[in-house]
Amino acid sequence: MKRLLLASAIAASAPIGALAMENCGHRDQVVKSLEGKYSETHIASGFQSSAGLVEIWASEKDGTWTILLTQPNGQTCVMAAGTHWLENVATPVLGEPA
Repeated sequence: MKRLLLASAIAASAPIGALAMENCGHRDQVVKSLEGKYSETHIASGFQSSAGLVEIWASEKDGTWTILLTQPNGQTCVMAAGTHWLENVATPVLGEPA
């Protein structure tokens, strides 16, 4: 819950990247804006109990990123956004399994 409140505070105070657009709207419109204006693509997602679906969108081209929360009623809100996205790359384990 603390993270959600922190993300909301960040979203309210930092008008960068996707936050320049409307904070909430229909998911199709929000996604269209992320893809068109910011060249962002879907990176990861997961359910946050009954609150809805949390998604991370990011742009390899520009390094921007956006965290969305889509509620069960279909309303999508930008929870946080920023720049300089870095993605961890898994390192393969060498040798025989233990």
